[in-house]
Amino acid sequence: MIRHYFKIALRNLRKNKLYSIINIGGLCLGLTACILIMFYVSHEHSYDKFHADSTRIFQLEGMTKFRDQTIYMQNFSPVVAGAMVEKSPWVEAGLRINYEYKPLIVKTVEETPQSFSESNFFYTDQNFFNFFSFNLLQGNKETVLIRPFSVVISEDIAKKYFGNSDPIGKKLEVLKDSTYQFQITGIVENSPSNSSIKSGLITSIATMEKMKEHERNFSSQIFQGGSFATFLKLDNAENLKAVSKTAQILSKQANTQSKDEYLLEAFGDKHLKSRKDIGIKYLDVFPLVAILVLLLALINYMSLTTARADSRAKEVGVRKVNGANKKHIALQFYMESALYVSLSFILAGILSYFLEKPFFNLMDIEIDGAFFFHPVFLAILGFIYLITILLAGIYPSLVMTSFKPIENFRKKSQEKFGGNMVRKICATVQFTIAVVLIIGGFIIKQQMEYLKTLNTGLDRSEILMVPLQKSIRDNSQAFRNKIEKIPGVRNTAISNNQIYDGYDIFYASAKNTESVALPLMQVDDNFLNILDVKWKLEPANDKLITAAKKIVINETAIGKFNLSKDPRGEFIELAGSKQEIVGVVKDFNYASLENPIDALGLKISKRNEFSGTGCLYIKYSNRDNLPELISNIAGSYKKYDSEAPFDYQFMDDKFNALFKSEERLSRMFSLFIILTIIIAGLGLLGLATFSAQQRVKEIGVRKILGASVFQITTLLSKDFIKLTALAVLIASPVAWFLANEWLQGFAYQTKIEWPVFFLSGVFAVSLALFIVCFQAIRAARANPVKNLRTE
Repeated sequence: MIRHYFKIALRNLRKNKLYSIINIGGLCLGLTACILIMFYVSHEHSYDKFHADSTRIFQLEGMTKFRDQTIYMQNFSPVVAGAMVEKSPWVEAGLRINYEYKPLIVKTVEETPQSFSESNFFYTDQNFFNFFSFNLLQGNKETVLIRPFSVVISEDIAKKYFGNSDPIGKKLEVLKDSTYQFQITGIVENSPSNSSIKSGLITSIATMEKMKEHERNFSSQIFQGGSFATFLKLDNAENLKAVSKTAQILSKQANTQSKDEYLLEAFGDKHLKSRKDIGIKYLDVFPLVAILVLLLALINYMSLTTARADSRAKEVGVRKVNGANKKHIALQFYMESALYVSLSFILAGILSYFLEKPFFNLMDIEIDGAFFFHPVFLAILGFIYLITILLAGIYPSLVMTSFKPIENFRKKSQEKFGGNMVRKICATVQFTIAVVLIIGGFIIKQQMEYLKTLNTGLDRSEILMVPLQKSIRDNSQAFRNKIEKIPGVRNTAISNNQIYDGYDIFYASAKNTESVALPLMQVDDNFLNILDVKWKLEPANDKLITAAKKIVINETAIGKFNLSKDPRGEFIELAGSKQEIVGVVKDFNYASLENPIDALGLKISKRNEFSGTGCLYIKYSNRDNLPELISNIAGSYKKYDSEAPFDYQFMDDKFNALFKSEERLSRMFSLFIILTIIIAGLGLLGLATFSAQQRVKEIGVRKILGASVFQITTLLSKDFIKLTALAVLIASPVAWFLANEWLQGFAYQTKIEWPVFFLSGVFAVSLALFIVCFQAIRAARANPVKNLRTE
């Protein structure tokens, strides 16, 4: 029987080529969108769950109150992990990790050394490879991290520095405040893309203890915050609350005045709940939009299938007369939907394979291709496949099984089963979804443009930022002087932290306030000039800003410290030292635009007194010779720093990178808008074709009686245009509500204006008009004699 149903389904597919192409094409596009998006979403949800004991691994977090502020603690003192293992019977093992947050210069110890800047460098306990499930390819996991200055490197690092030769036993030099030699004791497999711990260079905490610059990390020997990420492996996840309570008790024992609160975050959930990860900000939106696109394709299928109910009515009637019951009829139509979905799924799989890299490049994400075979993703694919078959076949089977055999032979059944109304509803829903996505895409792009062109209080144009590593520290002034002599360079400045990439925080207080957190930037006396930061209240003397124990603040800091309108001459207590306020600059954005501008302090040094690593800002004037300018800067850099590779970034690009999540959302909407238009257009084309075929004799009679092509085209088109206009009316308030909710997440918002809705509506109606008129004109120009002869 199944074989018989399959043959009938295949025969109908071949017989009705146009409808088959529309159905399969629409489903293929919808499924492709679902596959690619769910591939990304399932990958994000699988983070850190590949570890054998992932359900029992937790990361310690804490909160502490300081005045009116809540401070979140992600790192703890070096004794916390050991204390939790010792004092809590439910903790099997503890692990500490300390990351180098700035890139380090690493080079080989050979006759022709190679050096690179490395970001993934961290210190950890010797049980690292027992605690986590990273695959150690060479070395003994029990001993590779026991000795100080031993290091385990990833496959990529091994290949980069040593090619195909065996690196075990060889040495690497790492430049920090001093130069240290590390011996390679192991090679670890490259960490998968769904790992939040990236393998690079892994060394022991015993190494940290031997480094003078890390002495402060071990200065605290009590249970409190510090610099070590602390992981705990529990005997059973159900003991979570008991372990958290133990942390609370230990904190109180260490400091009876402590108000710290501790909790354990499941390591496998950490990635999705991270407050800093902007890449997953809209993770819940992506599958929703993918489902909407697939829903459009399913509506097409159901709409076109029920549109052809009349042509199948007699077939169903004959089957029922010959003894087929509702179950058999339903099975037949489910078999047809399974055939269409299966073909669409195969094509979608092929299309996804070829679109994988372009799609991930467009979305600016990296995922291992091997994840296609991950059990979670395969299970999701299976679910999508089955639910698509179910949804595609459910309505057609209900309609067809409800036919009564005698009535099927006597009259048409479209009106009885509301086929015409169902098609109208389907068409309206399709274009409503399409218009909502189109309006949403417009507003997202509008908001992106608004943020990029927003007056942030400084000039970002024509500024090149060059990070200064520790290896150039003694030569930074000479390098800067050399850069300023290059044609096209107008000026330079230095800061200790790259703007938009973090800042130092100190607790400060004024006469009328208690201590509050104050972001602080250390800059030279050319910084304000280069970035065109305006003065609100200028110093009485230009030399004051670089004098000892003087500070410049921004406008917001006046309110935060309850200072007078002109606070010049007043003092701020900063890090145990009184700092006199000598000037106030107008507010400018130095961090993310997601939040309003916070208070800021500027410690300004004279040009020749600025020392340390940081960022060199190069103001240039000639865009036409930019490649030559960058080449000259790179050449000069290599003369003064032969160890660290030259790197640079345009300040505009750094600013635009703040909107990575929004940019990704915008790209996704652009892609899905195209898919939506194609799918909705295909569905409308199929319905217009069906409508013209249903009225072929009417068209023939009208033409014989003198009706023009324009009149017939208008007759066939007006109903569809009305439905599209209705969809625009429904979609506009829905889109406004969703867009307004989305914009509430921004401190700076664009205005939602009526032209967006008008243009989206005009586009949707024009698209519908073009598709319907194209088919209507074909029908209107057909030979009426031939149409009247056709039965």
